[in-house]
Amino acid sequence: MNCDRLRAITGWHCIPAGTGAVRAVAPFTLGRDGRHATFYLAQPSEGTFYLTDGGESAMHAAQSGVDITKSRLDVLNKTAGVHFAHFGPDLAITASGPIDEAEVALWDAVKLAMSLSFSSEKWMPKLDHIRFRSLVEKTLAGSVGQGRIKTGYRVIGISGHAVEFPLALRSANDSIFLIEPIALLSGEKIDWGRVHQVYGKLADVKQADSVTNRVVVFEDGAGAAEFGRAATLLAQNAEITTLGGLPDWSQRVLAA
Repeated sequence: MNCDRLRAITGWHCIPAGTGAVRAVAPFTLGRDGRHATFYLAQPSEGTFYLTDGGESAMHAAQSGVDITKSRLDVLNKTAGVHFAHFGPDLAITASGPIDEAEVALWDAVKLAMSLSFSSEKWMPKLDHIRFRSLVEKTLAGSVGQGRIKTGYRVIGISGHAVEFPLALRSANDSIFLIEPIALLSGEKIDWGRVHQVYGKLADVKQADSVTNRVVVFEDGAGAAEFGRAATLLAQNAEITTLGGLPDWSQRVLAA
């Protein structure tokens, strides 16, 4: 298997990954953070192939807070029209067989990755994040007025795909601040799955437009050490504040 052959079949971005193996990056994204579905395709012998995503699709879902159980894997493996690929116990999508089945197996693997991506929306724990997003919007509205707040605001990342932010704020000089609220788990722990997902989203947008203002609003209440680690990570791509500091931050933005 080589990149010329794969490009002829799919038109995807392809990177050599060793003897007789390639890393194929699909044009489809997993979720809303701009990460692309990726597969490794090898040719162990002249007449056979082996395909895997190395568990990356499942890892992406898990980082978003999705609990991938056996029953959920069973549901995914029953995705309509999929016959040549499957999720294994190690959470990786795999397929193998005669080389003339490689193309259809690759598309079956894509169907599984996208099925997981779509299902993640309903499997993701939402209550804490929905509650906190509403609280952030209410706090902003009380500070600067509802008219300056936009919801579901989309920008184009370096990936070329639309990246959606729950909230955005229009400042006095019409600059747009992209706002990503991050709730605590059970009101006390940093949600590291959410932090990693947001990091990818912010990096995608920052690399496309370094001028755009990006802000992360953490829920108050996490331990100082854990909050410090999360804030340090995300501060590479965004300004950091907490819900308690949001009124002062928004007034400062409005006065700028």
